[in-house]
Amino acid sequence: MNQEITSQEIVLKNRSELTITGVKKLESINEQEVYVDTVLGRMLVRGNNLEMKHLDLENESLVVTGKVYLIEYLNQKKNQSEKGFLAKLFKWC
Repeated sequence: MNQEITSQEIVLKNRSELTITGVKKLESINEQEVYVDTVLGRMLVRGNNLEMKHLDLENESLVVTGKVYLIEYLNQKKNQSEKGFLAKLFKWC
């Protein structure tokens, strides 16, 4: 059975050098935002003067430099329990 590796490390040094492993694809990058598709989901990095220092898709690693303010996983699907609760609430109204 072929299992996909879902291991990931995020290392932030002094808020100025970010290393991410488990990178599948770099979706976009500019001075304020980096969008990355990783083995654990889509990720957003926000900051100032962000730039790609190193990208190696074969080894699934990315290094970004600049001032990092936020690292966040983005959920593309709504939480099913929340959707179910709201659907039930409006059904009874």
